Parts: sequence; structure tokens; C-alpha cells
Amino acid sequence: MTIILSVSNRNGSVWAAGPEGLFRYEGGELAPVPQPQENLYCCCAIHDRVLVGGLPHGVAFSLQDGVEWQAGWMDNVEAPVVTLAADPQVEQSGVILAGTDGGGILRTANRGSHWFTSNFGLRSYSALALAWAPSAPASVWPRWEAVFAGTEEGIYHSPNGGRGWKRSESEEAVFQTIAVDRDFHRTGVVLAGTEGDGLFRSVDKGHTFTRVPDAPAQINALAATPEGWLLSDETSLWTSQDGMSWQPVAGSAPALVLLQMHDSVIAGDEKGLSVLA
Repeated sequence: MTIILSVSNRNGSVWAAGPEGLFRYEGGELAPVPQPQENLYCCCAIHDRVLVGGLPHGVAFSLQDGVEWQAGWMDNVEAPVVTLAADPQVEQSGVILAGTDGGGILRTANRGSHWFTSNFGLRSYSALALAWAPSAPASVWPRWEAVFAGTEEGIYHSPNGGRGWKRSESEEAVFQTIAVDRDFHRTGVVLAGTEGDGLFRSVDKGHTFTRVPDAPAQINALAATPEGWLLSDETSLWTSQDGMSWQPVAGSAPALVLLQMHDSVIAGDEKGLSVLA
């Protein structure tokens, strides 16, 4: 049994991470890749490297698809890195954010070589989820770099690529997953799921979140797809067109992580990876 907690895509190449290690997903199979973390929580594949988050190295990266690894400098943060999220323009900006369990949020502008704490405005230093908004169209002004963080006490939003944070108006809860509308700059919709207090929705670009009635209580994974929204609770998948009205997917299995890729959704669970039609 291979538990998958994190999935990332780079130019059609899928990487997955969990307690059993790092894997490449090839031909419907998980191929193990050696990596340096004793406790592995997440992975992030970008244009020129693969990064892994955990302990004892915080974040480590490989330029050779796992053949050799280098530990990033972590600004004296020793807390485990549990989530990684790359700027949609990371190839140009070099910016990636790392959420830690106790050390707050770190930011790199050189693709993971050096990480600096970026906790201005945070009241909780346990950052369990990170999600960037899509890059703003050329016609949108000002050109905010919107990114969201889910913590053990609430949701935070940043307009400047994670340099500073502001607490969103929402109930206090443990927020463990976030998804941003693919058309965010027009709709302003963001969804945030909790460990046991339900689903929350924002229509003002993450400034205010309100509870979604009749949604599952435990939200383990969220994804924005071309057809609408997808979430997983502890028993099955659910779909919605607008993020408000949800229907369970008959015969579906629950997922721990969901990743939209091209015309498919990759689901990671306690048995590995699968591709949803």
C-alpha cells in the first residue's frame, strides 16, 4: 500500500510523494525515486527541478530528476515542510512558497536554494495548505500576485506573492485544503476545506469566506476543473458546478489529494495514484 499525500505535474510528468517516498508516475505505475528526507510530506515539480519537503532538510531539490540532491538554506526554521506551491510564473520569477507545521511560511526567489521566512501578518504558524491564483490576464490591473494559505486557525490571503499576509474573514477552523477558480480574476471564487468543520467559499477574491450549507464536514481534497469543482471527503468524491450545491459521485473512492492535469484529474489516496475520467 503506497499512501500519496502530494502530487505535482511538470510538462506531463507526474510526481507523487507520501510516507513511503517519492515516485514518478509512468505507464500507470509508481516508480520509486531516491530522495533525502527521512520524513517526506510533499513534492513540487517545476520546469528545471523537483523539490521535496519534510524533515530533516526542510526543502531539498534535484536538478537531475532525483539522481543528486541539494538541501536548501532554511532561514533557521527547523519545523517540517508540509506543503509546497510554485508561482504560476516560477520559470521567470523563481518564487516558490513552503508551508511548515510550526515555522510559518517560507519564500524562495531562486527556485529553492535559499528560503526566507515570510510570516508578516500571520497569527498561526502551522500552514497546512497553499494555493496560487492563476496569473492575471494582461487586461487586469492592478496585477496582484494572489496566493492563499490555510492554517490551523483560519485562511490568509496575500496580494503580493506571499511577501505579506492578511487574515481573511472566516470562522476559526483547521483549514487543510484550498482551491482557486480557474477564472478567478473574473469570478473571485476560492474554496477552502476543513478537517471537520465543512467547506467555505469566497466570492470576493478570498477576503471573506462563508460556510457552504449541506457540504461534507471533512474535506480532504479540492480541485477546480474545466467542468466545475471536485472534492473528496472521507468516503467518496463530490462534484459541483458552482461550489455551492454538491452531489456525491456514485461508486467513487475517496482521495487525499486531487490534481487537475490537461483533461483528467489525478487522485492520490491510500493505495497510490489513479486517473479519473
